[in-house]
Amino acid sequence: MRTTFLITTACVAWVSGGAWAQTATTPAAPADNAAPAGAEPAVTKELFKAPSGSQASTEIQPISSVSEGQVLASEFIGKAVYNGDGDDAQSIGELNDLILTPDGTVHAAVIGVGGFLGVGQKDVAIPASHLKLSVRGDKSNWIVVNTTKENLQSAPAFETSAKFTEGVADPNKANEAKTDAAPADPAPAVQDNKMAPATPAPAN
Repeated sequence: MRTTFLITTACVAWVSGGAWAQTATTPAAPADNAAPAGAEPAVTKELFKAPSGSQASTEIQPISSVSEGQVLASEFIGKAVYNGDGDDAQSIGELNDLILTPDGTVHAAVIGVGGFLGVGQKDVAIPASHLKLSVRGDKSNWIVVNTTKENLQSAPAFETSAKFTEGVADPNKANEAKTDAAPADPAPAVQDNKMAPATPAPAN
């Protein structure tokens, strides 16, 4: 009886030990956010270049002051754009976005025109140099562009989704869009099934 108990205990210990060893040596499942095998490595580069003539530094120097003429873009995105600075000026659209160059210069302004509450609105890009800032007597700021709503509505649409990928200019994407939008070869003309009248034979 004692021998049977010892053998049973040894078997249980061996099975438990084997199971524990198997559990301990099972490799951990890969994380869900792990990069897939064969994925291209990330390419990191400067988003904005340092001003010309300034010393490049790897140490970040926090900025605590502002200069006259600087603006906070977030306060202007979505604001109305007017065709003048007078009290009778009319809204001709709204500022939807700004396109920046690597050196931090504002290259273009994307203005939404037409539509109602953003529905059916068309984006038009114009050179940023045409934007003017009008400071009103009540301290409010107007964005002014010397043009008409009709001129903007008749201008070609600027499709940001077809030119940018997650906010970064993507020339390849734009070229692909042009290729996809290329007109197909014209369909061959439909032939008339009616038989042409026979040409009369020349008289002898």
